[in-house]
Amino acid sequence: MIAILVIVAALPIGLAIRNRMAAYLVYGLAFAHVYTFQTAILVMEWHNGSTAAFKDSRSTALLGDTLGYFVFTTIIYAAGFGLVTLGHWLRSRRQTPAHEVRLDA
Repeated sequence: MIAILVIVAALPIGLAIRNRMAAYLVYGLAFAHVYTFQTAILVMEWHNGSTAAFKDSRSTALLGDTLGYFVFTTIIYAAGFGLVTLGHWLRSRRQTPAHEVRLDA
């Protein structure tokens, strides 16, 4: 879910919102909202016996799995901030007038 958010929303947020800090805030809030629900769904599935996201609760590698999930989502989070920055850069580049060449001077 968070990967879909980054792919679908990060660049348009950077393009649509003029203030870069406001764009970062909107992206951060959207990511936090989706991340909360994604984590809750994964934990509920793990509690019901699924080992797709996390290993069995008796496993000693549970900390490693949790750390891996944290690292993976942090990389996705940072990539989203990069896309917001790229969108803001593209917006400012489109709004900057081209350099004018005057031949009558």
